[in-house]
Amino acid sequence: MMNEGMPGQIRRRTMVEVRHVSKTYGQGRSQRRAAATNQALRGVSFTVAEGEFVGIMGPSGSGKSTLLNCLATLDTPSEGTVRIGGVDVAKLAGKQLSRFRRDDLGFVFQDSNLLDTLTAFENIALALTISKTPAREIEARVNALAHQLGIFEVLGKYPYELSGGQRQRVAAARATITHPKLVLADEPTGALDSKSARALLESFTVLNQAGATIVMVTHDSVSASYCERILLLSDGALSGELCRGRQDRSEFYRRIVDTAGELGEAMADAC
Repeated sequence: MMNEGMPGQIRRRTMVEVRHVSKTYGQGRSQRRAAATNQALRGVSFTVAEGEFVGIMGPSGSGKSTLLNCLATLDTPSEGTVRIGGVDVAKLAGKQLSRFRRDDLGFVFQDSNLLDTLTAFENIALALTISKTPAREIEARVNALAHQLGIFEVLGKYPYELSGGQRQRVAAARATITHPKLVLADEPTGALDSKSARALLESFTVLNQAGATIVMVTHDSVSASYCERILLLSDGALSGELCRGRQDRSEFYRRIVDTAGELGEAMADAC
């Protein structure tokens, strides 16, 4: 499947396809009445093109984390399908699912989740080591990516020796070193000061420009302004989207701020 870009742009292959996804917690014969009040997602449908940087925004309880968990194969929709790179992820199980998570998905969370006993270099290289990539290739790939993200000078340090922003950039490098099909980021700037957050988001931009497909959940308008497109969630359903188009980041930021108070209303900007 191909996604149509703006006029004059090359069409990009669809990387993520979410169709009519609903998620109900507590579902069961004895809990049917309660289940109606625990519907986290309600018929959500959207696509993400290969190489796109998409943000997901919405108020607390809107279903952002549940949606990200469904994309991350950490949760299964009650209804609907999630396809990543053409693969119906609900049909994966056991070793096949583990391999898919390892090879095709990259994760960046609010807490960097680095291994304290490994240096920054070793944390980034771990997935390559597990896949038995030759040592010379590992060193070259880690060093090149570290240069791109501005963390080459800290590769020999342990996580406790790094600032919060440096830890998150190491986590971003770890998430993308294997060239996964999709990078998922869950409030990655939530624990960072503004300077560190900006450095991380600029790192995401670098990775995106190099071809990474990124989906980021965020409540922060500044973070969202780095994306190409924002999906707006309200009460478990898509209430609209904002597309950056040819706007610069500051202009897009103002649009996001203007929209932030309306996330619970039905709205959409045509792309």
